[in-house]
Amino acid sequence: MHRAGGPPGELTVGRPAAEAGGLLAPERREEIAALVRQNKSVLVKDLCRRFSVSGETIRKDLASLEEAGLLIKTYGGAYIREGVKNEVYASIREGLLTEVKESIGQVCAALVQRGDTLFLDASTTCLAIARALLERDDITILTHSLQIAQLYADGGAGKLILTGGELDQKNQCFTGPIALEMVDQHYADLAFVSCQGLSRTEGVTDGSSEIGHLRRLMLQHSARRCLAVDKTKLDHSHFFRICHLNFVQTVILDTLEEPDWREYLQAQGVAVLETMPLKP
Repeated sequence: MHRAGGPPGELTVGRPAAEAGGLLAPERREEIAALVRQNKSVLVKDLCRRFSVSGETIRKDLASLEEAGLLIKTYGGAYIREGVKNEVYASIREGLLTEVKESIGQVCAALVQRGDTLFLDASTTCLAIARALLERDDITILTHSLQIAQLYADGGAGKLILTGGELDQKNQCFTGPIALEMVDQHYADLAFVSCQGLSRTEGVTDGSSEIGHLRRLMLQHSARRCLAVDKTKLDHSHFFRICHLNFVQTVILDTLEEPDWREYLQAQGVAVLETMPLKP
């Protein structure tokens, strides 16, 4: 083993050799931690390209950073929860709380009546609702979600209208003026939207103003307004306020554990449907 920059035959002392990609593991992990802090989520495939290392190497890096409490490792990437403008890749979000989202999807689908036209936003919770509605041939869905459009392109029975607009690759959806105009020109019997935060003081909030505007407009243009969330969204506030809680008619979530929340929603005239209630 040669010392960097030294003559042949001189051994390296006290310094590990650089790994593939030109960085030592601690240096690479420090850069990965900085990327997660900046972007709120990262994908394994992107990190492999960036550092020219294998997926196995990156997964070891992420496991080490998770052990240090710097991120949450998931299948295909990692993310953090901090920050009011926290947008996590859709491919990561889709793999989180899958059983919870499936339960919410089934309950929401049961609320859809024959002949309904409905808005679905680009959340992975609404993707679960779309899956539960795949065989319904008596409904029309308007969405800005690329994932829902792809799902229906593969075999959905109902009619689907896609807004178009500017592609948001991170969230796998369309945003911008074209998407807003498309939603603004239509009205629905029912809207299902999700959010990133639900607070008794700040209301329904989102990390993205572009997506938040679309969610607000979907609610404003619907006769029945439903918020589909999981309990991890409670008591969090994010960058953009979609609406006050009393504008929503029904909240569908897995479990509402806090009596204070139950009393608050009741006082606001908001109905609550729990898909996975706690057993007494």
